[in-house]
Amino acid sequence: MDVGLPVVDITLERGGAGLGFNIKGGIDAPHVPGETGIFVTKVREDGAAFKDGRLKEGDRILEINKKNIEHVTHNEAVQLFVNSGNRVQMKVQHGAERILRERLARNPGMSKSGGDDDKSVYWKAGLVGLSVSLALFLVYRFYRKGSVFPR
Repeated sequence: MDVGLPVVDITLERGGAGLGFNIKGGIDAPHVPGETGIFVTKVREDGAAFKDGRLKEGDRILEINKKNIEHVTHNEAVQLFVNSGNRVQMKVQHGAERILRERLARNPGMSKSGGDDDKSVYWKAGLVGLSVSLALFLVYRFYRKGSVFPR
């Protein structure tokens, strides 16, 4: 989802303590409901990100070394960082998490994806209805004829 924030380029040199930040999110583990992006959740004081000073908690990372990560799994994003070498170039939106959470608070239905998820609710309801109908039929047949199975 577009948050309307400018995109900033940040390049970090991996130091002895590494890049020094944690991420959450991904298409398999959304950090913000309805949002598949990768977000910075902690910047550690011993890492390159803290020393550089530009990367902050709540920033959304859009690219790692020119690879778009807006629709990747959490593990894919982690592996891109692990395999990025000593120099990591990122495209980042500062404060994106805060803005997304504010929008979600104003409009709680925003996190609902619509589409296929809505259809799955009807599909499940249909299965429940079918199961209940079958159970009622078997109970009726048992009490009416003394057995569920034909003789």
